[in-house]
Amino acid sequence: MTESLYGYRLRPHQQAILDYRGGLMGVAAVPGAGKTLTLALLAARLIAEGHVPSRGQVLVVTVLNSAVDNISRRIKAILQSQGLPAVGYRVCTLHRLGADILRYRNDVAGVEDTFAIVDGADSERLMGHAVNTWISSHQALWESYLAPEQLGSQSVRENWRRVTIRIGTNAVKACKHLRLTPEQAALTAKRRGIDNSFALMGIQLYALYQSYLGTQNALDFDDLIWRAIDSLDQDASLLAGLRERWPFILEDEAQDSSPLQEDILRRLSWPGGNWVRMGDPNQSINSTFTSADPRYFRRFLADPEVSVRTMPTSGRSAQPVIDLANRLVAWVSTSYPLEDIRQMAFEPQMIQPTAEGDPQPNPPAVGGVVRLAEPLNNQEDEVAQTVELAARFVRYNQLYSQAILCPTNKLGEMVMRKFEKNPKLNVDDLLKSTPQTRQVARVLHTVFHFISSPNRSGQTRLFKCLLNSGVLGAELATVRERTITTLLNSGDPEEVFFAAQIEAWYTRLPADTQPTEEEQALLARYIELGSRWLRASILPPDQLLLTIAQDLFSAENELAIAQLLANRLRSLWQANPAWRIAEFSSELSGIANNKSGLGEVGYSDIGYEPQPGRIAVTTMHKAKGLEWDVVYLLSIDDLEFPDRYESRFRSEPYFMPGRMPDQEAGDILAQLTGSDPLVQDPAAIIRESQSANIAERLRLLYVAITRAQRHLWLSYTHNNQRTPVGAPAALLALFNKDTP
Repeated sequence: MTESLYGYRLRPHQQAILDYRGGLMGVAAVPGAGKTLTLALLAARLIAEGHVPSRGQVLVVTVLNSAVDNISRRIKAILQSQGLPAVGYRVCTLHRLGADILRYRNDVAGVEDTFAIVDGADSERLMGHAVNTWISSHQALWESYLAPEQLGSQSVRENWRRVTIRIGTNAVKACKHLRLTPEQAALTAKRRGIDNSFALMGIQLYALYQSYLGTQNALDFDDLIWRAIDSLDQDASLLAGLRERWPFILEDEAQDSSPLQEDILRRLSWPGGNWVRMGDPNQSINSTFTSADPRYFRRFLADPEVSVRTMPTSGRSAQPVIDLANRLVAWVSTSYPLEDIRQMAFEPQMIQPTAEGDPQPNPPAVGGVVRLAEPLNNQEDEVAQTVELAARFVRYNQLYSQAILCPTNKLGEMVMRKFEKNPKLNVDDLLKSTPQTRQVARVLHTVFHFISSPNRSGQTRLFKCLLNSGVLGAELATVRERTITTLLNSGDPEEVFFAAQIEAWYTRLPADTQPTEEEQALLARYIELGSRWLRASILPPDQLLLTIAQDLFSAENELAIAQLLANRLRSLWQANPAWRIAEFSSELSGIANNKSGLGEVGYSDIGYEPQPGRIAVTTMHKAKGLEWDVVYLLSIDDLEFPDRYESRFRSEPYFMPGRMPDQEAGDILAQLTGSDPLVQDPAAIIRESQSANIAERLRLLYVAITRAQRHLWLSYTHNNQRTPVGAPAALLALFNKDTP
């Protein structure tokens, strides 16, 4: 630690990255290496040292909306610490970048001015409609894929419908990445001799889905990038202007980039190539259900024109945890039984502990425990054992945070039901959202519910909510709160919020219960807010929410959550223009009551921090970006982490053995514009899909392991629900066991 920058002491590998002044650079980081801070420091340094022209900006792109505010805050804080204005940079998601570019020249891309944007949840809903329409027109064909004895099973039919939705989703993704319309895809498929029925079904579903988007004048996330690329290709002056505006492009989470996203950044940065891509290829865990693919970032790192830097040092975990993570990478890369997996799963980069004097030293190795539990019979026993261990640990170690990480939401819900029997424990349910997200949504729901239908009981609930949230700036004794609510119940909303003389209203109270000056100020603030929000109810729902949020919240993480909620309401409004405030209130209620979430959100980006004495429950996917002192990993078995081609894969429908319809559709259609011989053999496609799945689940195990700072407990069972299971090969190798 010999260098420092803007008050931050730098590790040697960080210094090498921050010396960047131009060209193509790829940065491969390990978990906990400080990647986001380094990215922010680099952006600030390029601005502060004058490498960005006065009218230019450093463009910082990331994957999740929740990360935008986090990165922006860091860059702003660094610049202001140097007495500089917070200008000269732009932080956005890749989808927002596409939308903004498209708005410059939507005409050349064939898109109307008033286009709407649908998010992932709305896209899934529209595909569901497309599937229902297709099935109603092709009932006999759809049923022909099922065995006669399966036709009467509602469970099988519902599962087959869900697989059909995935067929359509994969087809849309494959075709849009090739920038093919449904008509072009159908013609190309015919010319290429595609006869796989799932692929052809997928093209038909794509056509229906796209027609639904068209009726709403809407674009999905892939459309935004595709049409933005069209705009750049059709207007050379637009491309030149944007290259001049953004002379430097910094990309975060590059391991989760898709082909289209890589394509648009390549256009914006080349020629000249001031493009920095930062990521961790060993933490790519979304490719089986999104368009992300770690191969593209790896290919970039292997390009001889790219300057490659690494960030191997991490102060997150104790040495026993680091050793386990490194053994996993090393063993899989050299000794995994399936040769394909040795190349696909990991980059052979090892985590290095921090040097002496580092400001973020690793937890002491002494006392750090990594343990594989003896297998139990079933998941019910595993959950009971883990909950008891966590409860016992917190009784004697209030200074440590804990997390129980599950491979599925269903198992996480089982854990939460077990905790509900012991309400004295402090448990954070992170399966759908964070506690703070639910609290922000709860307050906003109360406001929306009131202004959707103003009445006496609603205004009383609103008053209590604002009072308890501290928004009104004072507290009331219980007896005085009852007095004030009685007063509120005596008048209708128009009388309460739009009275000519508030003082005259107080005469309704007995003389000995008149409001004090402090209480009058509190009531005046309540009336001011309520009347403002009622007047603002004519605004679009997202603007209404942000208007309310500005009055309610001041903390940056709360405002970031409000922005995500507003984005959600905007998407719903664009998809449902006839909705009124009551429908949006119901959506907020669902989030507040933990019935729905906000989609792909980085919990650390919106301010969630594990707390000592508390136990978090979430999935391994949602835990990415977080860390706890003690981590329990449940159900590390060969169903959740398949390790051979003979394993049962969750992506393989139990009612259609030997086939993966959605994978077949996506993989075949991805070959539409290629020149290589077409691969349609289901067995070959399934084998490739299985390899990708095995590799990604190994990376998920790596991510889960590296959430632990001090202690790590891993467990598995002999039965996963009704399926006999055992330990996967990687787990046995890590703990030098020959048999489950």
